[in-house]
Amino acid sequence: MRLSLVLLRPALLTLLFALPTLASAQAPDKGELLPFGSEAPEIAGLILNGAPGTKLSQFRGKVVAVDFWATWCTPCLLSIPELDRVRNELREEGYGDRFEIVSVNVDDDIPKARKFLELHPVGYPVIGDPIGIAMKRFGPWKLPATFLLTPEGKVHMIWLGYADYFPSDIKKLTLELLSQTAPAPAAR
Repeated sequence: MRLSLVLLRPALLTLLFALPTLASAQAPDKGELLPFGSEAPEIAGLILNGAPGTKLSQFRGKVVAVDFWATWCTPCLLSIPELDRVRNELREEGYGDRFEIVSVNVDDDIPKARKFLELHPVGYPVIGDPIGIAMKRFGPWKLPATFLLTPEGKVHMIWLGYADYFPSDIKKLTLELLSQTAPAPAAR
């Protein structure tokens, strides 16, 4: 037994020092996660649905949720319809002109992402980020990743991953931001 440990020691040490090198070679190049209060970088890219020319900066003055997702991400498939539902609820409550979602699809297969959106349409713009420019600028390391921005374009909250409380949490924080920035919605 002792002899086998002596023989394995060099192999284990080699593996121990090689693992970080191997892991960093295989890991995608990610940026650092945007800090709270920092200004969100511009996002512009290939529009997968909606009007061409959609950019994040055109929504300044609104509370914006920037949502990163992919078709292969199972938690993303739970998050997408919930975000759309929250958006629709806020519109019905009269906040439609003061809140928007800008979605960023990070699939490298644009036709697959478009097909997904045909089968599961959403009411907000979806920008394709097949080479990861926006992903690197915002820095999420987990999907889905949702960044709630103030009307000034600053990061207010970040959710990495999906949990059952996410829809109520994002709606509550969005309403708090909306109440701080302007009067209540007009009566219907």
